[in-house]
Amino acid sequence: MNYLRTILTSFLLLCSVKAASGQEVRLYAAVADSAGFVAVGNVFAHLDAEGNVVDTLNLDVPMVSLAELDGWYYGVDTVGKEILMIHETGVIVARIEPPLKGLLRAIAADEKTIWAVTDAGEIIFSDNGFMWSLFDFNKQYAGFYPEMEFRAVAAGGGSVMVAGVTADGRPAAFTSTGGGNVWSERILNYTKQNRPLYLNEEPAGLAFDAVQDSFYLLCKDGAVFRMPSCSHCNSIERYPVDIVYARVPLGFNVLLLGSDGFRLLEKP
Repeated sequence: MNYLRTILTSFLLLCSVKAASGQEVRLYAAVADSAGFVAVGNVFAHLDAEGNVVDTLNLDVPMVSLAELDGWYYGVDTVGKEILMIHETGVIVARIEPPLKGLLRAIAADEKTIWAVTDAGEIIFSDNGFMWSLFDFNKQYAGFYPEMEFRAVAAGGGSVMVAGVTADGRPAAFTSTGGGNVWSERILNYTKQNRPLYLNEEPAGLAFDAVQDSFYLLCKDGAVFRMPSCSHCNSIERYPVDIVYARVPLGFNVLLLGSDGFRLLEKP
């Protein structure tokens, strides 16, 4: 039923769009702006409110994650060593390399803070993009929580959430309302047809939706796992794509990005 609702109330946009250079546009992350969406992948792109690509700018390196704070964009590239500060035109104006053990995997922002995570269990945060504070999750919670390889981060509603996989490949997520210095595990269980289940899909991204007051864990196998403030009200929905990378709300509409050029504008 959820699959049918998605098809009937959404626009499925296959990525046949070409950049000005003739390059195929692949988008892995996005944020909403006043005109629609700003997205990154193998290009820096502006999309209108319907999810159509308006213009693109070639990038030196592909980007896999994007955040916005105070009119500036911050990206993480596929190498994972630098945070790129980007002007609204798509021009990279600064490259910041925090001293980290691991590789950067994702970046996000709320109204005042930029957050990023690494595959070595590090959580870093900044209010200006240049000076970063570090919280070593694996070191601080050794023996209490399993060692984590973080894959995703999102922030909003007074909370920040990080997610990834444990050493044995189990998905896990943690939240903080204390400025990133105290973390609590978010249990990834849900009920389907009166059966208690636990999320097994591998995380690929995280998103926060203020209208829904929920975090969304984006996974392989097309799974989107909703986590509202009620921890007993988790739910799962699946989309016809291998991996969902990004879920970006714009008012009541939502843009989803996934593997193989999947772009879906979902309307209520």
